[in-house]
Amino acid sequence: MDLQELLDLGYTEEMDSAELELRIAERNEHPVIQYVKMFPFEDAYYNPDDVPICDIPEPLTWVAPGHDLQRPKRLRCGPVRIKGSTGEKGRLFVSCSNSRFHYLRGKNNHCWSPKCPVCLNDSCLRTGTRIEMRYVEYRLLCEKQGIESGNVGHWIISPPQDQMRWIMQSHVWFNRFRRRLQQDLCKVGCLGGRLVFHPWRMKDCTWENGPHFHGVLIGFLDTKAFLDTHPGWVIKKVHSKDELQSIRLTFAYLTTHEGIGLYERNPTSDDYTSKILNYYLPGLNSNDDTGQNGSKKRMFRYTEEDQANEVLGKGRMVGEIGNFDWLGYAMEPQFSQISDNYFGVLANNMIKTVDRESYRVTRTCTQCGGTLNVYSGICDQCGEAASHIFENKVRAFARDAPYVKEVLPDLKDSLRLDGSTMGDLTPDVAMIVSDREVMDNIASSRPKDPMAEYQRHAAARKIA
Repeated sequence: MDLQELLDLGYTEEMDSAELELRIAERNEHPVIQYVKMFPFEDAYYNPDDVPICDIPEPLTWVAPGHDLQRPKRLRCGPVRIKGSTGEKGRLFVSCSNSRFHYLRGKNNHCWSPKCPVCLNDSCLRTGTRIEMRYVEYRLLCEKQGIESGNVGHWIISPPQDQMRWIMQSHVWFNRFRRRLQQDLCKVGCLGGRLVFHPWRMKDCTWENGPHFHGVLIGFLDTKAFLDTHPGWVIKKVHSKDELQSIRLTFAYLTTHEGIGLYERNPTSDDYTSKILNYYLPGLNSNDDTGQNGSKKRMFRYTEEDQANEVLGKGRMVGEIGNFDWLGYAMEPQFSQISDNYFGVLANNMIKTVDRESYRVTRTCTQCGGTLNVYSGICDQCGEAASHIFENKVRAFARDAPYVKEVLPDLKDSLRLDGSTMGDLTPDVAMIVSDREVMDNIASSRPKDPMAEYQRHAAARKIA
């Protein structure tokens, strides 16, 4: 139904308070998330030979996303309301300043963890967006330099079940197995990609054990050659390049029911002195600290709050520990979580960050280009412009990174004189690509979000 049809039916840009409250409170979760929250999961523990747990190196515990029920209360995840208010009338929301039918979302606090039942949906979408950006970075760098980037496809890879159920009991075994799988995929034509591990499959309203991998892979895979060297495995393409409409939504869906592997670490392996120094002196040695294998350890990092204050010209007093979480400081290093990684042409050692710049940007409506405002409750008619700190990272292929870093200082000086940024320059330079360029490319080629269209024409459903 287009805009003219809506007008013929009596559609107006006015929105009553009941509709407004309904739209602010609407969660719009992916249906799979409801299945993850409601249906039981089979225990992933598997030890048919009763091997002593002390003989399993770094034992793994697999948990489902969205099942840390105390996390939202502990970290205050959920709707943001005016102090002292209850219900949806006092809830902060973001809306298009020209028409609330263009864009309207309730404002929420997030911990951005897949373990949180409140933040799971948005966390998966953000993860999908970040992963899509890496694929687009690689494609744009290839296109600029006249290199064939390769086709992208969604694949499912299922090892022999009993073997995989035993391997997934150890962090050491699982990492070694996944690394070997990535190498074997590259031997049969895969250029690179990212794998997502699912310990369970849904069957008859139950998540049963059925370990397998999903991967969005670049290149042409010789499945016959792969199966010749991996008897008993299953490998098949789920979506081809033409059927895979959105890398972002594909990974968002895959991460809604991805296995979260937790393993305990040796407390003596953590440098507590460095961790407290990181809080005392944010950013200390963030670019010069090198690990034993020659990689950057990035031990001392600025927090998001530090970065936001830096853009505003503010800072934190050295040695200030008034808000320090001593309990978290002692407990957090005791366990760690398995993380997915890129491999092949998308690996971190193949695409390097050569520069970054931060600045405040105002959010705009994708429908009309108007400003998005933050409103303090449904009675607020003015609102304030919604803005955030945007970190624009500039990346290049690892082979080009040394040359790019050499010329960047002089180049940035000339850009400042012209009042320009790296984001303005990268579209015209073959060796580099920026986050801003990537996001513009994604926005121009991304299919319309059906949920957004559904929300935008909510009033039409009532009229019709």
